[in-house]
Amino acid sequence: MSVSLPEIWVQLRPDADLKEFTEEDAAAIRAGDLQAYDLVIIEARDDENWEAPDEWVFLDSCGNYLAPFGNDNVYPDPLRIPNEHLRFFATDMWVHHLGIGPGTLFRYGGQVHVVMGLECEPYDLDPIGYATGYLVSRPTAGGPPVRMHPECATRPVLELTYTN
Repeated sequence: MSVSLPEIWVQLRPDADLKEFTEEDAAAIRAGDLQAYDLVIIEARDDENWEAPDEWVFLDSCGNYLAPFGNDNVYPDPLRIPNEHLRFFATDMWVHHLGIGPGTLFRYGGQVHVVMGLECEPYDLDPIGYATGYLVSRPTAGGPPVRMHPECATRPVLELTYTN
């Protein structure tokens, strides 16, 4: 059995209140150069609710991100969001809803790995940094840390047993 990862819904906000933005940003929205978006983390959809947003399970959301038109879609992971600004913030939200954290055991490439943590990059406004969307893991049999996409960590291992 594998774990389903959450998805990201980049949703247009056509009704965004322009008073919430700087004059420059509001002018860009009025000119059609930028659009306001909400970033919504949802549980993975299935065949029965694929096209039914009212049936999706919402995990987290944040709004009023600006980007050009054409980013509204549901993405399986933030690395596929075309706009760098939206991708940056969606990644940091998404990784905290993976259900995969330090100590999680999973099978990948014929080995059992343990998650050491989320890969983060320095960011001036946050002492921990912002998540890159990758995990840092290590094979339980030994070896150097490995950077991998969470999709690789979706085959959980419940416990390790050792024999002599």
